[in-house]
Amino acid sequence: MLGTEPELLIKAEDGLTLDLCGIAKGWAMDRMAGIVAAAGHENFLIDIGGELLGRGLHPEGRAWQVAIEDPRPGAAGMAAALQLDGRAVATSGYSLQSFRLGDTTYSHIVDPHHMSPVAGQIASVSVLADTGMHADAWATALLVLGPVAGIALAQRRGIAALFLVRTGGRIDEIVTGNFTDLIG
Repeated sequence: MLGTEPELLIKAEDGLTLDLCGIAKGWAMDRMAGIVAAAGHENFLIDIGGELLGRGLHPEGRAWQVAIEDPRPGAAGMAAALQLDGRAVATSGYSLQSFRLGDTTYSHIVDPHHMSPVAGQIASVSVLADTGMHADAWATALLVLGPVAGIALAQRRGIAALFLVRTGGRIDEIVTGNFTDLIG
């Protein structure tokens, strides 16, 4: 229910939740960064459900460093470490929100062309962008497009992305744009 103050949302029931999937997590992260910056803070890291935005420096004086999880089932660790350097990163994939039906694992993301859950070779796509909303939207779109069309579009547009693609029993890394420049 809306409160009496502008832009205030209050939940009336304890069990009520708000799902910020889609580009809403990126948008919310950008809004939060604006509020934090307007309050006079220059150095901060925001995490909303694994979508991250870093501005300024870590308290140790270095760039904010974050990891992209290894998407292989049962794997613990990271696929890449990034320096955010004033940017946002969003990842879309199968590791956390997916389901298995028969021999196929499906994403929670729906492919609008086929009107069914995304199923394919891409284990995950991580995108670096100036805003959380752009990173979030591109990660989702590139996952839906699949490895051929998604990688081709990212290359044409110069989108900084890391595609983790299943090939046989291994995961291949395909990098587009300046993503490699921020791996550290």
